Amino acid sequence: MKSTLLVLLAALVAPASSTTITIMPASGIADAVTARSNWLAANFDPDYTLNVTESFENYLYGPYPALLSSIGTFSVMPGSQPGDPLQSNGDKTNRFAILNSSDSPYIGRFNTTPGGKGWLDSNDITQLQLTTSLSNTYFFMTDVDDVDGLLTLKTADGTTASFQMHLPDGSIYFVGITSDAPLGTISWLNSSTNDGFGLDDFGKIEEPPEVPEPASLPTAAAALIAIIFFTKMKRREVM
Repeated sequence: MKSTLLVLLAALVAPASSTTITIMPASGIADAVTARSNWLAANFDPDYTLNVTESFENYLYGPYPALLSSIGTFSVMPGSQPGDPLQSNGDKTNRFAILNSSDSPYIGRFNTTPGGKGWLDSNDITQLQLTTSLSNTYFFMTDVDDVDGLLTLKTADGTTASFQMHLPDGSIYFVGITSDAPLGTISWLNSSTNDGFGLDDFGKIEEPPEVPEPASLPTAAAALIAIIFFTKMKRREVM
């Protein structure tokens, strides 16, 4: 009974995970990069660094029901709807795609990687998800909510953040997400089947490497212990 009570008390006092979703509009790619740097400076120590790990430059067009990437697994969520059969410019399948400027049917979505071409495109589906073990990540989004949609980001712990509606065509945003526990999932939930978006330059925050102890410290500590030990032994012999 006591052990059960202790377990229940531990569960009650255990802190819930705290997740923050930051959405920052930008006037262009350079401004989005600046927003990313400002977010890093505001949320992490100066010795933490950005590490862009996924820019979608080495994938085929698709379309995909799921895609394993360096940042996690992207997938179409159950209940997602395909692009509108009459209005959407995509292939109208309930799939997402990897596009570039030469094969994109959409105006306003674009690559954000310097020297790159590709991005992940929602293909106007309504529910896209990333499953990841990271506790922090960031990325750029393009062409959000420029028709009639309302796009909401949601993490596994229920934290949400929404974009405004009727945004300009070709807009770009920086999104940063931090948590004190693994995020689990990030979901993009769209209210429209004729209003998609592009995703690019996913990354994570790298902690500074641990500084190893100088080799002299363990040696000095061992010597100090030995001195104390032999001093005590001599005192016993005298007694």
